Amino acid sequence: MGRTEKNILFLILLITLVTRLYYVYTSPPLTLTHDEVGYHRMTLQLLDERIMGYYSHTPRAFVTPGYPLFLALAYFTGRLLHIEPMLAGRTFQVIISVFSVLFVYLIARKAGGPRAGMIGAILAAVLAAVYQPSFMANNRILTEVLYTFLLLVYVYSSIIAFEKTGLRWHALSGAILGLAVLVRPTAAPFLIVPYGVRFVMTRDRRELSGLIVAAAAFCLVMSPWWVRNYLVFDKFIMFSTESGNPFLRGTDPYDIYDHKGPSIVKNVPDAEMTKVALSRIREGLRTDPWLWIKWFTVGKLSFLWLKPWGIYSFWARLLHLWVFVILGWMGILAGLFDEKMRWPALFVVFSTLIQMAFIPIERYMYPLTPIMAIMAATLTVKIIQKILDTASLNR
Repeated sequence: MGRTEKNILFLILLITLVTRLYYVYTSPPLTLTHDEVGYHRMTLQLLDERIMGYYSHTPRAFVTPGYPLFLALAYFTGRLLHIEPMLAGRTFQVIISVFSVLFVYLIARKAGGPRAGMIGAILAAVLAAVYQPSFMANNRILTEVLYTFLLLVYVYSSIIAFEKTGLRWHALSGAILGLAVLVRPTAAPFLIVPYGVRFVMTRDRRELSGLIVAAAAFCLVMSPWWVRNYLVFDKFIMFSTESGNPFLRGTDPYDIYDHKGPSIVKNVPDAEMTKVALSRIREGLRTDPWLWIKWFTVGKLSFLWLKPWGIYSFWARLLHLWVFVILGWMGILAGLFDEKMRWPALFVVFSTLIQMAFIPIERYMYPLTPIMAIMAATLTVKIIQKILDTASLNR
């Protein structure tokens, strides 16, 4: 990376930091949502009473501990510096979000190849930096900012792991994935997915070595949570007991917030939610198959992708739809045929398919938007290069 490139990157990151801090410190206080209230109270309870509860005065495993521990560090730091705890948490998230822009640049630089690399990386970083929901996300006491950062680090480390001959990068990617799963369990399938894809494409049994090393590192990171759950609840809980709730909420076609009819989750015990969800899917496919097939395909895709999370301005929606969705998905389709871009492209595809099993809200697609910036920027640069090359040949 030359000096000019470093200076441009530094300027992008500095402007991102300043503008996002300004947004956080000048925005009016937001009303906390149900999940935010839960995380905020859980963190205070963890700091003051050493209990990890989540809407409970007794220990629970309803959510994984990654984000509450991150908040606890931010709140503790805020107390030391006499800063209001939630403001400290939001400041920490701003810093994390700036590093996310850095990893957008690094992934685009690595995956874009020698021709589209630098310019595509700069454009991708700019898109990620100006994406309006990223400003709002730092103000929310939710998992998105931390989870997005960890996913980007994981994607970058896994790209390098498959380039190198050693196993240490596989160990790093497995450990980073473990941290991401401790924030949000939906990332768990990526412990196996990339190795499965690589094996199908290469038929190289050496991929198994990378998987074993990554799995060992993943289990090492997860093990304190597993031990805690076994000691407290006398049973093995791999991730959390929450997964049944978003799965069940995803079985209410076109009414994910229970605005029509009675609530499908009310009075359903946590342990029964997955069973009830499967029963509803079977019954729906039997009684109205076309509705349920549409819901689990184009219906959920529209809920997940067509709108930006939490932003309602015309220009923000326009940018989201035409750049991060339309151009981004075109970049993903093109990336499937490009060896360097294939893994980031497949990551978005598999992440979307996984999320389609659960409640489809645009907030859950937000962590993928930085990768969409990479795909859109890289495709744009390659198209421009192709046009310029064609024009030079025709002279």
